Amino acid sequence: MAIVYQKKSIILILCLFLFSFFGLQKADAEIIKDIDYGFSLDIPEGYTLEEQSSDGNSLLFSHPNIPVTFVIKISNEKSVETSQVLQTSLKKLSAEYDTDKIIWSEQNCAISSFKMNLDQDYEGWAVSVPLKIPYSFLTLLCYAPEYLNGGAQQFIISTLNSLSLDYVESNNFSGIFTEYAFPKEGKKQISLEIAGQNINTSIDSADLSASQFIVDLEFAVLSLYANHKLWKEAWQRYYRMIYKDCTPRIKQVSKDIFNKLYPVAEKKDSKNADIVFAQYLLSWVQTFEYKREQTKNSSDFTPIPHVLCGEGNDCDSRSMLVSAILNLCGYDTIMLVSREYSHAVAATCIEAPGQKYHLKENDKDYIFGETIEKITWGMIAQNHSDRTKWIPIIFGN
Repeated sequence: MAIVYQKKSIILILCLFLFSFFGLQKADAEIIKDIDYGFSLDIPEGYTLEEQSSDGNSLLFSHPNIPVTFVIKISNEKSVETSQVLQTSLKKLSAEYDTDKIIWSEQNCAISSFKMNLDQDYEGWAVSVPLKIPYSFLTLLCYAPEYLNGGAQQFIISTLNSLSLDYVESNNFSGIFTEYAFPKEGKKQISLEIAGQNINTSIDSADLSASQFIVDLEFAVLSLYANHKLWKEAWQRYYRMIYKDCTPRIKQVSKDIFNKLYPVAEKKDSKNADIVFAQYLLSWVQTFEYKREQTKNSSDFTPIPHVLCGEGNDCDSRSMLVSAILNLCGYDTIMLVSREYSHAVAATCIEAPGQKYHLKENDKDYIFGETIEKITWGMIAQNHSDRTKWIPIIFGN
């Protein structure tokens, strides 16, 4: 087993009322990736590895500020269904459970809600999925004391929903919990006008409610980190989780846009068709209605499917839309956000003149794409030009 942990020391200051009485503590958080078995987890900040089996196939995490326990278990089973693997794990805990089967990431998976008694009564959720190595399965359990009366549900769901199966060829699926809670309902037709071209495309009708659910869910988790010193890492995860959910929902939209607009861009400037195509997208979102609404307990981020359906939006929604479409079309693109500037922009690795942001992680330069003002790629306002005030949001392309 080759699990890689990227450890980050954090001090968690809690600001959701349900958890305010747990106070301040120091913890380690793990970004988990297993190369051999082909899965990764982008769990919320604050989990601490408490126990590990001698073979490394069972891990138990606790949280020092929120009474949530997270268990990772890899098992090898022959001639069994995934649901049986999950039920076996829950039976060993003498848990009461309801199990459903689900096709997720093109795999036969299982999901359960459960209750059990260890030192006290607990409730939570569990999932099991097949892994890359034949007859191997990953089971995740995440639970909290029952006395919280569901108060840890958002944190639990966010943890499980961060799972990705990296060995699946497209590696482009919404989270397992979202797929379970919001099954496909059928096509919703959308008509877009970009660069003078009418583009008929579609999303699924369930994408609207599902994407709003994710934004609300991840904002609740983000709110836990509003004032502590690693707010930046939590902010980056917030956008990664929304991006992870939205990209499979707009795959068809991106394909239809590219197929319609790229030949137009080639005809206009065959040598620079890539940046011409990217400019069509940037100019398009610059015409959107600007609408920023945020209350104390809600995000001002407009979900991407809602943006495509004509709802008002802010700079970060526009920047993620441009970034997602360009990434889906094969262009290495990131987002840049700034707390000091209260702003977000797209940034792409397409070769073109203009102002650029250098990303240390891969030693590449990304050209700025302002999504509010009607300007071209490579232009940025002088009062937004300090590179140290921009935070890169790197997506799993």
